[in-house]
Amino acid sequence: MAETLLELSGISKTYPGVRALDDVNLRVGRGEVLGLIGENGAGKSTLMRVLAGVIAPSAGAIRIGGTEHARMTVNEATLAGIAFVHQELNLFENLDVAANVFIGREKLVGGPLKLVDNAEMRARVTPLLERLGADFTPGTLVDNLSIAERQMVEIAKRSPSTPA
Repeated sequence: MAETLLELSGISKTYPGVRALDDVNLRVGRGEVLGLIGENGAGKSTLMRVLAGVIAPSAGAIRIGGTEHARMTVNEATLAGIAFVHQELNLFENLDVAANVFIGREKLVGGPLKLVDNAEMRARVTPLLERLGADFTPGTLVDNLSIAERQMVEIAKRSPSTPA
């Protein structure tokens, strides 16, 4: 069996009058890919919000790399490499791929003028796109990408190895 990287044990979440999660257990090993499916109201989004640190579970524990957390904060989840690509993509269609990956964290040059260093950002995004198997470049305008390609850009944005 693969090394366990993430484990949820006995996760429950109760809201007034509603039990959204009831004793959920989940284990993810190194190299494993999971899909989380279920009917509307089954608790999928609630479970992901618990894992991402957006909400606290009512009961249970989260273990990442063997370290137990009664709950995760958003910052702890991010530092642990937990990221989600939501159905609703959050991209700027009028910008290229590199600009979208670095949005809000742009690489700057030029002393007091603080110009955006597009060449540096594109150079740093190239290995991420290669690792994802993308057949477009960091300079490609997002408006020219398919939905699947746009999802790859979202994954690159949230990758723990996205260069800071």
